[in-house]
Amino acid sequence: MAKTWDEIRAVRYSTVASPPEWPPGVRPISIDGVSLIGIDPATNKLYWDGKEVMVRDRLRLGGWANFLAILVATGTFGTFIVELGNALNWFPE
Repeated sequence: MAKTWDEIRAVRYSTVASPPEWPPGVRPISIDGVSLIGIDPATNKLYWDGKEVMVRDRLRLGGWANFLAILVATGTFGTFIVELGNALNWFPE
């Protein structure tokens, strides 16, 4: 087991090959390499070997997409209410 930070940095990557579906150049972290991950308790930011890990949201909807998402969610909920009413005989014939 590595004892100094330089020893940990020397074995930070795993010797196991990366899965083929990973992007080129991405390597797995070794058990010792996990020691290089840190969190700043004041900001809850994630760091790897002292460098900030940038986390970004991949799903950003625009104005029309938000409108359509709300419309679909409302329609789905409305359909649920109608079907529930039919199942519980809320609507007399």
